[in-house]
Amino acid sequence: MQKKEKTRLALFIAYSLIMLVMLFLRPVTGTDTMSYGENVWSRFNPVPFETIVYFHKILTYNLPFSVFAQVVANLVGNVLLFIPFGFFLVGIKTGTRRSFPKVMLISAVVISVIELTQMFTLRGYCDIDDLILNEAGVALGYLSRKIFS
Repeated sequence: MQKKEKTRLALFIAYSLIMLVMLFLRPVTGTDTMSYGENVWSRFNPVPFETIVYFHKILTYNLPFSVFAQVVANLVGNVLLFIPFGFFLVGIKTGTRRSFPKVMLISAVVISVIELTQMFTLRGYCDIDDLILNEAGVALGYLSRKIFS
């Protein structure tokens, strides 16, 4: 393995560990008044663009900065956090290059598993809009890798 490959692999592992900590090592949230099943299903949104449109509407109101910052952090963060994933997924090993459709399919599967795991462990929500925004980040990462290589 060449030095560049080792560096890419080390960076990818570091990125993956940081993402795992951010996504899964946060407190379990939920209400004590709901059963586990009710908590799980209250964390599921299969309707595309529902959350994005809701957040867009929130941004049109005169809100305190803290609410505005949370909404922007959610929307922009879901894209930015997955740019490195797309960048690395193109090919960690020198000489290997995955096609755009393959990168998008692999990332969609990985992100779906993450979303479902967050929902079932009560550490987040399974929202199709997160998948859409994360995939946008992966696409940006893929394209940036193509531009810079």
